[in-house]
Amino acid sequence: MTKVRNFVEITPNLPFSEFIFYELYRETLEKIELGRMKKLLPLHEMAESLALVSKSMMPKRGRKSYFTPEGKVALMFLKMKTQMSFPKLMEELNGNIHYQMFCDILIDPVHPLTNYKLLDDIAAELAGSLKIQELQKEHYSLRRVKARKKETERLMEQQLAEAA
Repeated sequence: MTKVRNFVEITPNLPFSEFIFYELYRETLEKIELGRMKKLLPLHEMAESLALVSKSMMPKRGRKSYFTPEGKVALMFLKMKTQMSFPKLMEELNGNIHYQMFCDILIDPVHPLTNYKLLDDIAAELAGSLKIQELQKEHYSLRRVKARKKETERLMEQQLAEAA
């Protein structure tokens, strides 16, 4: 009977397997579509443009948010990608570890999130930062410019046809 064993032989039996468990999920997240999408999305820049990231060093008052600013933006991308209602998305978020990692949150299975209004409040917070009316005006003016350009091209083609 040996009293000394190689550390490599006993590490799988140590109670730190939770870290290895989550590391495996992180590796698989990188290989699936959701992980590739997360790599491509500029989540921090989007959170800054929506004024979710505070530039000041003053700590915010009130209860700490479950989601990071980047996680809030990622959550809305997840909602858009899955086309789920908030109650259904909450259920999937509680049960799907890849969805949780996409949104930078780990939910304790013993204490899952139960109030889908949390997700609704995040959507309302982001919608308040979007300045929809300004974007609609810009979109409308771009459509008018494109229509004028198309009309000008049509008139030029008509004049060229008449000249030929």
